[in-house]
Amino acid sequence: MKITVKGRNNYWRYTVYNWLLEIRDILTRELCDEIEVHIEDGNTEDPEIYIDDVFIGSGVVGEEGYLIEVVKSAAVRLRRSKCIDMEDNIAG
Repeated sequence: MKITVKGRNNYWRYTVYNWLLEIRDILTRELCDEIEVHIEDGNTEDPEIYIDDVFIGSGVVGEEGYLIEVVKSAAVRLRRSKCIDMEDNIAG
């Protein structure tokens, strides 16, 4: 799973990026998936977070623990969505 933090080169983008690096092992264990964390330049002041190039949100949460929950819930939603799409393709 590729998690990307995108935005202007500022304190908040760097903070979210570093938090993701700190929680990567937890996410890997809880999501049973290898996690890659990337940082990219963008046009927004607030950092944007993407999972496998799908936008999941922007801004900065209060602490790393909240970030774990945001990423986990978004990853689960994306997985469910992919499974539903696969079932539709098989049935159709």
